[in-house]
Amino acid sequence: MYKKNEVLIGRRWVIVSLHCLFCIALAGANQISNPGADSWIYQLEQTPREVPTQIRERNALIDLAIQRNSDLRAQYAEWQSSLAATSSISRLPDPTLGLGYFVESVETAQGPQRAKISLGQSIPWFSNTRAARESSEFLSIQTFQALETLRLSLIREINKFWAEAGHLQSISALIKAKIALSEDLEEVISVQYQSASVSHKKLVEVQIQTLQLENDLRDVESQVHRLKVNLGAILELDSSVAENFLPNISSYSDQTIPSGRFSIDHPRLQQLEAVVHRASAEKASAQAAFIPDLKIGLDYILTDKKLTNGAEVSGSGKDPLMLSAGIALPLWNWKLKKAGVKTAEWREKKARALLNAEHSRLVQEYELSLSALEDDLRRIQLYETQLIPKARDIEKVMRQEYISQSSDISSYTMARLHVLDLQLILINTQYSAQLQIADLSYLKGN
Repeated sequence: MYKKNEVLIGRRWVIVSLHCLFCIALAGANQISNPGADSWIYQLEQTPREVPTQIRERNALIDLAIQRNSDLRAQYAEWQSSLAATSSISRLPDPTLGLGYFVESVETAQGPQRAKISLGQSIPWFSNTRAARESSEFLSIQTFQALETLRLSLIREINKFWAEAGHLQSISALIKAKIALSEDLEEVISVQYQSASVSHKKLVEVQIQTLQLENDLRDVESQVHRLKVNLGAILELDSSVAENFLPNISSYSDQTIPSGRFSIDHPRLQQLEAVVHRASAEKASAQAAFIPDLKIGLDYILTDKKLTNGAEVSGSGKDPLMLSAGIALPLWNWKLKKAGVKTAEWREKKARALLNAEHSRLVQEYELSLSALEDDLRRIQLYETQLIPKARDIEKVMRQEYISQSSDISSYTMARLHVLDLQLILINTQYSAQLQIADLSYLKGN
């Protein structure tokens, strides 16, 4: 009975030791923080909202597009997957538990040894474990910055859609005003032609002008339809958005050049910086492969009582406990390990080259957009302060001349059409400026 109790106590001690080793391994796994977590991210976890019949503000359309976008949801899932992979990395590999039974018992001074319980733990070189964790962390940062890049691209796209919708509404109103003037002129010229006071050529020219304006209006209506189809695709609808989905958008008012430069924290750069750091971590991991891992072990040997002439020897039957230590010698596959280091070095160089190229590309995009915006603002200033006011002065003069009958209706109508033509050019320039502002906002990371 004493021997059985002693064996039972020894086995419990081994189980406790195993539990402690498991606790050590679990303590090495800690959570990493979610980089740049923001409120818009958690919308991607919710069920996509239904598309309303009308949107009143641009920000509401941006929020709706972000919440319904499948590309963002897919990238969000990839980011969450990388976070889960990072949190699962442990500082220590799982311990090993072994059980051995002596087919022929080994006779010792303490008695015959019957079985052995072994517990082993491999301890990798610290830099290797740290490199694996850093590589996984930078991968999660890389996937998050890709998510942020998709969000900024979607916001830029919505801003351009909003600007285009307002632009089409404005030029549609202008073309309708020009059609009304041309039709009035055509009616007057038709009466004059019937009285033989004007030539047939002049009547046909006015009729051609009206037909061209009507065709321009149909072109604008087609552009509006395509805009609604594309907007429906962005919102992932099976058809275009509703007829009155977009409100009457106010005309362009922002005529200031955005201050500052493009953001050096732009997610396109941050994504490549994460690639660089990840390649550096992989290189450190490849170099650590040359350093041996430490192995420690614990053996518990079950020993029976020693018998002499059928009687148990006093003090025998003690279960010995043996501690062992060793290292895993990296003797083989040296070429493979050297190739791994070289591969990681070239990946790091490639990532740095891509980062430099992307930085230059962002600088170029910013400078080109800024230059185009400056040109647009200069033209807007010219049309608003000089050309259109002067054309309106001419219109007033021609109106007085028409009232005093010193000029005909054609000259007065053409002066009014010229004002509308200049306003159309102004609206097109304002639309171009809005597109450049959307690009600059994207490059600033807004």
